[in-house]
Amino acid sequence: MKAVLSLVFAAALVNAGVGGVVSTLELNGNSYSNISKVYLSDNRVIILYPGGGTSATVDKLPANFLESWGIGSDKQAAVKAATAEAEMKNLDRAIQQGSFRKVHGVVYDTRKAQAGWLIFRGVKVYQIVSEGALIDSTPNDDYSTLPIFVRHLPNTIGDQDYITFVALPDGTYSYVNKLGDSRTVRAYDAGQPCERPEIPETVLTGKKAFDALATRGIPETDVVAKLPGSDDLEVSGSGFFVSADGYFITNDHVVRNAQRVKLKIGNDVLPATVVREDETKDLALLKADGHFKALGVSTADAELGQAVFTIGFPDISLQGTAPKYTDGKVSSLAGLKDDPSEYQVSVPVQPGNSGGPLVDTAGNVRGVIVARLDDIAALRSMGSIPQNVNYAIKGSVLRDFLSQSPEIKAAPENATTTAAVDLVRQSVAIVLVY
Repeated sequence: MKAVLSLVFAAALVNAGVGGVVSTLELNGNSYSNISKVYLSDNRVIILYPGGGTSATVDKLPANFLESWGIGSDKQAAVKAATAEAEMKNLDRAIQQGSFRKVHGVVYDTRKAQAGWLIFRGVKVYQIVSEGALIDSTPNDDYSTLPIFVRHLPNTIGDQDYITFVALPDGTYSYVNKLGDSRTVRAYDAGQPCERPEIPETVLTGKKAFDALATRGIPETDVVAKLPGSDDLEVSGSGFFVSADGYFITNDHVVRNAQRVKLKIGNDVLPATVVREDETKDLALLKADGHFKALGVSTADAELGQAVFTIGFPDISLQGTAPKYTDGKVSSLAGLKDDPSEYQVSVPVQPGNSGGPLVDTAGNVRGVIVARLDDIAALRSMGSIPQNVNYAIKGSVLRDFLSQSPEIKAAPENATTTAAVDLVRQSVAIVLVY
């Protein structure tokens, strides 16, 4: 018995190392030995060893390891309190400096990268107007200017100032220049600074980069958080069934590099398999198990001026998951730079509409929504913002894509315009990509 006790005691001494500290550690499947220093910094434990170091949160480390290095519960609590106090001071400073900005009922933490927001560095203010300021967005170009309009810049700026700011695209702005010419340019909103009570708790605590204004009365429901696997959700798009047994069409760029894909159909969320992709045509064929309403793909090409519409799911994080209807006409029988594989349409679309059906008044598919004309590119090219210039892949391209999958029992064309909108509504789904 004495021999056994002696061996156990010797092993403990080896593990403890010099000075009674534990010098070896297993962490996240890795082994660390000859640990020379361990200390707390901002609620993380810094661990140094010959040739390098690592870190971990307190809850990931054994209590005896921490205590051997003098990091007991009292010290942990003190560091945690000091860190919380510092974070509160930083938050107060950020609020005072106007880092939290509200635009159209949504509060954004501009310290974090925000999708859609743009940064303008060292741009020149060339005219203050009552609603905002006209800015030369290309001040380093001595030969041309690219004017934009910006709302809610600080009232301390003046003509000829050079400023840096971030702002969210916000439609267009029309004005008459000094030559008497009417101009329409891209508009941006830098947002209004928020008072602390206006900032949603989810944004204050850093859980979200933006959320609905706390005092606006808008429901603060996090639509995306309610979706299965929301933490892993990468992108969403639109699409539609082309057969009753679950074959489904969307854009290739929506599901490209997806690890998993699901379809939200009404209140149901179903797994889907990517059957085939065509990057050139920007089409993808998916398959879900079940029985579904499906749309017939028209055997005829669309005509110039033909009335068309789509139902899709733009920007679900802000607009929600209810289907959105927009309509318009076929504006051209060719796409960008006379691309023969696309139509130009006046149907308003936004990010998230990609993959949705372009249908005629009978609810038959005439194309697949694919893109909208980039406002900045158009502004640089024409000096003005186009209105409702969007694109759809032609039905002929879709028919060719589907013909390569003879196993699809395509839905028949619809013969009447009665209840066409309801038919399309039941045939579309949100594409959730993980």
